[in-house]
Amino acid sequence: METFTVCPGHADVFGAGARGSAAGGGSGAAYRETVAEHCAAAERLGASAMLIYDFWQSLDPWLAGQLVLAASTTLEPVVAVNPALTHPATAARAVAGLCHLYGRRVNLNVVAGAKAAELQALGLDPAPGGKYERMADFIDALRAVLRGEPHSGPCYALRSAPPEPPPDPALAPRVLAPGSRSPEIAAVLPRLDRALVMAKPRADIAAEHERLAAEGLAGGLAMIVGVVARDTDERAWDVAHRRYAATRRDALTRRLFTRQVTSSQHRATIDLAEAGDLHDECLWYGAGRIGIDCPKLVGSYKTVAAALDAYRELGVRTVVLDLPYEPAEYEHVARVLET
Repeated sequence: METFTVCPGHADVFGAGARGSAAGGGSGAAYRETVAEHCAAAERLGASAMLIYDFWQSLDPWLAGQLVLAASTTLEPVVAVNPALTHPATAARAVAGLCHLYGRRVNLNVVAGAKAAELQALGLDPAPGGKYERMADFIDALRAVLRGEPHSGPCYALRSAPPEPPPDPALAPRVLAPGSRSPEIAAVLPRLDRALVMAKPRADIAAEHERLAAEGLAGGLAMIVGVVARDTDERAWDVAHRRYAATRRDALTRRLFTRQVTSSQHRATIDLAEAGDLHDECLWYGAGRIGIDCPKLVGSYKTVAAALDAYRELGVRTVVLDLPYEPAEYEHVARVLET
């Protein structure tokens, strides 16, 4: 199973202030140091890529992607890009330029935005109508630009030459996009290397993979999940409850986010959290920021490793490790992956 990590944000993007060392906060220099620390931990872990989210209040994901490339030797950034805000030729040019500068692949997570209020503030309609057709055509157009070919589709018509410096075909980006309950996602799925989903109980993941595969997904799932692991189940649960106990600030932030969220992946997490704190043997929905943060696999190294193996059998090809409380947690994740 391939491993990705998540790039820390430059601050708490939900407006509740930085918490722990997971958010960069402070000066630009402090944020660069935070990214470098997480990149070093991810590379020690053997991760191949780092997922970069896009919220309007966060650092531009292309800038964060360059920080990841500059602070690491092997990590590939997975840059969130919204077709409603970015032209495919512009994204192709950025991909080609970063690949040329660093000699590494730059991958894309094609998104439509998770918060309705944010979309409306930018003059975008948060309703789903037409967004998946645009996402599909965006991916086709971007790939055409990188190949130096013209493109004519329902949303984009391009006759541009390939970017300069010319892109290396061997570094063509892998493309991810969030899975969705909408039947319109079928327009996007055949174009994806992975569908990005939040962790769910095994039965739900099996059903989601079966549905998405039936609609054209061939590359399997990339599943975002947090991990809290120790040498025993008891110690892991003690750490989880101490580190992720709910605060008043968490409760307020969660309520605000819940009212705004449009993403079906976030909505499913919120619904499952309301159904209970624990699903299967160790998938925990009891953290204070659940719905914003992902659920977490909590248990001994052996318990969490067995859970990841079970997900792999259900079509999860990439595990995306949600941002830990502090970089030292990656040492415990490494123990899980070695088990």
